[in-house]
Amino acid sequence: MSPAGIRAPISNPSMTLAAGAVVAALAFSPPAYAQQAAAGAALAGQVPTGLWLTSTYPEFSARTGKDVSVPLSLANHGLPPQRVEFGVDGLPDGWKWEIDGGGNPVTAAIAGSDGTINLTLKLTPPADSVGKTVAFSVSGKAGSESLKLPMQLTLVKTEPAKLTLEPKLPALRGTAKSAFNFQVDIKNQGQQDSTVNLLAQAPAGFQVTFKENYGSQELTSLPLKAGESKTLSVSVQPPDSAQAGQYPVAVAASDGKVSAETKLVLDVTGRPSVSLAGPGGRLSGNATAGQERTFTFTLSNNGSAPARGVQLSASPPSGWKVTFSPEKVDEVAPGATSDVSVSMTPSAQAIAGDYMLSVRANGGGASDSANFRVTVRTSTMWGVAGLGVIGASALMLAFAVTRYGRR
Repeated sequence: MSPAGIRAPISNPSMTLAAGAVVAALAFSPPAYAQQAAAGAALAGQVPTGLWLTSTYPEFSARTGKDVSVPLSLANHGLPPQRVEFGVDGLPDGWKWEIDGGGNPVTAAIAGSDGTINLTLKLTPPADSVGKTVAFSVSGKAGSESLKLPMQLTLVKTEPAKLTLEPKLPALRGTAKSAFNFQVDIKNQGQQDSTVNLLAQAPAGFQVTFKENYGSQELTSLPLKAGESKTLSVSVQPPDSAQAGQYPVAVAASDGKVSAETKLVLDVTGRPSVSLAGPGGRLSGNATAGQERTFTFTLSNNGSAPARGVQLSASPPSGWKVTFSPEKVDEVAPGATSDVSVSMTPSAQAIAGDYMLSVRANGGGASDSANFRVTVRTSTMWGVAGLGVIGASALMLAFAVTRYGRR
């Protein structure tokens, strides 16, 4: 609806502008020829001489519980600077008002020649004014003349906050080592500002954290203005021991009066985790130089997915021979074990002592290695041969002494 008002000259009580807007106006040109000139100028699309107090929306509605701000304009066209004093008439008891100019309350303003002043009318209605329509007017007084701008305000009920949560991708897939980062849009569709608490319900061992999108600070609550929406980053970290399967996580936002909830799904594919242990859990054993010795190693899968195609290998000392049976384990289920025979043959020239041999298992996205210490002893055959050499040497010495005697 167009702004409305009254033009002040006594001989011409009202005027409608060519632009179609009716405004509160004051002109100081009572002679008839001046009025005719102003009318001709208006018909020609020109702004007539006068003083105007206008508002773009003189009839409007506002929500209860909040102050109401109404923009006003005071315009002077073709007149000397005019001092205008303001007032508001017709408000019911209990209403408060003020007119602001330049960010401060004002009671009067001077409109310069061919200038416009922007003002703001602020109204504070009582809390029990829901559904009421109030007719009032903003007045301006310039000397002995007056401006009057009729207005009408209807107060409507303020709707409470209404929350929604909407994930962009409600389900993500990964292993137990993966970081599951969900993007969730949260919106306050009500007419009141709100501060919401962020809540999550997840399986035991799952960690859930909230952050504002592209932010680094973890959140437990979030302020939301009326009509405002934000994007949350919801990070869910499963425990390393999580078995393969689908895990639901409920995410909620609540301000105590209203709440919203959505569900996220983690599709955990599982991950194998293999380990090697020596015979009886030991990582040491004895062997004889040049002779084969077999040890039973245990291959375990402590992960949440099968370990498939696990290859066995070793890094033995120079001259040693190492074989595996089997050389490749087709599959080890989660929580299961598999025995592997490791045959070692130290070098025939190996001297007595300790040797380190590295045994590795690798495959199915998992690996492990174990350093196995082997204590090598020389063969008893070499001991007997050594004793024979010593005995022969002793006999030769005795023969020489008997035959040649002492000199």
